[in-house]
Amino acid sequence: MRVYIPATVDDLPRCADGLWEPPIAYAVTERLLEIVDSDDADELAEIARDVAARASVIEVGSPLRVVVVAELTRAECEADPDLHPAAVRVQGRIPASAIACAFVDEADAAGDVRAAVGGDEDALDSLEERDLLWYDSSELRHLKPA
Repeated sequence: MRVYIPATVDDLPRCADGLWEPPIAYAVTERLLEIVDSDDADELAEIARDVAARASVIEVGSPLRVVVVAELTRAECEADPDLHPAAVRVQGRIPASAIACAFVDEADAAGDVRAAVGGDEDALDSLEERDLLWYDSSELRHLKPA
């Protein structure tokens, strides 16, 4: 099961070392499939990724949106539709071998992140219009967005 994990910039080296234990991730869950009128796998994955990106700044406190993508077994994840239709609880550490990639904002998004965290809906809309940069798992250990 592909999961999208809200993270911070400081989490990136730890997740590359297999020492990271995030409690929550987002995925294309049965509940999400029930409420979204789409059968496009890419669109559904983008929804889960975007929810994780928002959670990374609003709930996790990252200065930039950061989403780590991992491949986990269904046994390692338990759906939590009370939290969000795409939410899953993650069991234990995420092995480095399970990390597929990460999505990270460009450094110039930091102002929009601060404003969005402060409740500015326009800044949140601006963030959602920005593209996230893609990084391969091999790049995460040394990734240091400004």
